[in-house]
Amino acid sequence: MLNLPDIPRQHKMAIGFGFLALFFANQSLSAMAIPYFQMTLGIDPFWLSLVIAAPIMFAAFISQKVGQVSDGINARKGNRRGILLVSGIACGLLFGAIWMAPNQWSNNATLMYVLLVNFMFCIGLTFLTINVKSLAFEFSIDEKQRVKVMAFGSLFERIGTFAYFWLFPLAQLSVWGSIYLGIQYVGWFIGIVLIGLFSVLTAWFSVTKPMVTNSAANKTPVHLTNQLFITDRKNNKLSVRNSALSTMPVNAPVDDTVVKRALFLLLSLTLIKFGAIAIFTSFDFYLLVYFVKDGDLAEGASWKGILSSTFAIVTLVMIPLFAALTLKLGKLRTLSIIYWITALGAILKWFIYQPGHEWGVVIDALLGAPSWVAISVIIPSMLADLCAYERSLSGRNKVGYFISVQNKVINFSVVISMVGSGLLLNAVGFDASAGAKQSVDSILWMRICLAGGPLLLCFLSLFIVKIYPLAEHQMASCQTKNALGQT
Repeated sequence: MLNLPDIPRQHKMAIGFGFLALFFANQSLSAMAIPYFQMTLGIDPFWLSLVIAAPIMFAAFISQKVGQVSDGINARKGNRRGILLVSGIACGLLFGAIWMAPNQWSNNATLMYVLLVNFMFCIGLTFLTINVKSLAFEFSIDEKQRVKVMAFGSLFERIGTFAYFWLFPLAQLSVWGSIYLGIQYVGWFIGIVLIGLFSVLTAWFSVTKPMVTNSAANKTPVHLTNQLFITDRKNNKLSVRNSALSTMPVNAPVDDTVVKRALFLLLSLTLIKFGAIAIFTSFDFYLLVYFVKDGDLAEGASWKGILSSTFAIVTLVMIPLFAALTLKLGKLRTLSIIYWITALGAILKWFIYQPGHEWGVVIDALLGAPSWVAISVIIPSMLADLCAYERSLSGRNKVGYFISVQNKVINFSVVISMVGSGLLLNAVGFDASAGAKQSVDSILWMRICLAGGPLLLCFLSLFIVKIYPLAEHQMASCQTKNALGQT
C-alpha cells in the first residue's frame, strides 16, 4: 500500500532519515530533561518547564519568517540541501551541548545555560523541520501520492518511539561510570548520529530537481514526468514542463477567502489535537497512579509504559490501514470515521481508568491510535493538497510558508498543553503533597476531564470536517484546468 513507484529510492531514503531526525530532535529533549534535570539534579519543575517552553514559543513566532527565507533560498539555489546540512548539523551539535552543563553548577546557572543553548537549538530545529517537511510536499505529485508519502514518513516517526522511551534508562547504565557522564554520552549520540548524521543523509539523498524548459521537456526524467510545475529560481514562480501546458495562467487570481478558510480549519484540527486534547489526556498517568494503583508510582508508571508501547505498536498497523482507507474513501470521510472511533474511545476511558481494569489501557490504545494517523498523515496531506491548489492558481511556490504556519501552530499547541495541563490539574484540586491521599472530588474531576474533554473536542473536530470548504475532486479539477489553460 505504501509502495511509492513514482518516487526514486534516494527520495524515499531522504524522507525516512528526515522524519527520524525530526522525531529525535523534537522528542528527546523532554524525554531526558525531566528525569535528569528535575528528578536527578532537583531543579524546580516550574522553571524547567519555562526553560523548555520559552524557546519553543520563540520558534513559533519566527516560524513564518523561516518559511519565507527557506522558500527564497530554494528559489535562488534550486534545492534545500544547504539549509538541511547547516540546520541539521547545528541542531545535532547544540543538542549535545545542552547536556554539558557541569553538575557542580547551581540550579540557576544550569537553567540559564540550558535556556540559552535551547534557544539556539529551537531556531535551528525550525529551519530543519520546515525544510524536511517541504521535501515531503515537493516529492509528492498528486493527492493520492501525498497520502502515501505522509504515511511513509509517519511510519519512520513511529519506529523512533520504540527507542526514545529508553534514552534515559540507557544513560543510567553503570558502564558510563555515573549518570552525569551517561547523559552526556547519550546526548552526544543523539545529537551527532540521530539528528546530525540523519540530517546530512537527508540532504545527500534529496536529489535536486533539474530546471526544465519547454524545449527540454522531452528529456524530463521518467519519475518527474507527472509533475506539471517546477520552481523558477529567479522569481519563485513555476515553469511548465510541457509546451502543451504552457498556456497556464500563472498569475491567475487566487480565491484567498477559500484558501485561508481551509487553512484555518486544518490548523484548528492541529491545535485541537496537539493542544486541547493533549491537556485532557495527560490525566491518564495521574489516574493510573493515584486512582487505579492507589498512589503506587512504580505500578502506575509500568501501566503507563504498557499504554504507550501498545499505542506505538498499534499505530504502526493503523498507518497503512487508514492510509489505504483514505485512498479508497477520501480524506474527509476517513477523518470522520477516525473522529467517531476516537469519540468512542473517549467514552470508554471512564470505564477503563478504574481499579481492576488495568488491561483496558490496551483498548484505549487501539481506539486512540487512529487519531495519530489523522494528525500525522491525513491532515498533512490535506495541507499539501491545499498548497498545490493555491500554487496552481497563483503560480507561486509557497510550500515553506504553509509548513511554517503549521509548525507555528504545533509549537503553540505544545506550549499550551504544557501550561494548560498544569493549570487544569490545580483547578481540579490535585495536591502533589498529598501523595496517594487525593480527594474524592479531585479524582472524580480528573476522570470527567479525561473522558469528557476529548469527547467534546471530537465532536468539534467532526463539525470542522463537515464545513471544510474544499473537496479533493474540486482541487484536482481546478489544478487540471489551470494546467491545461482552461477557464
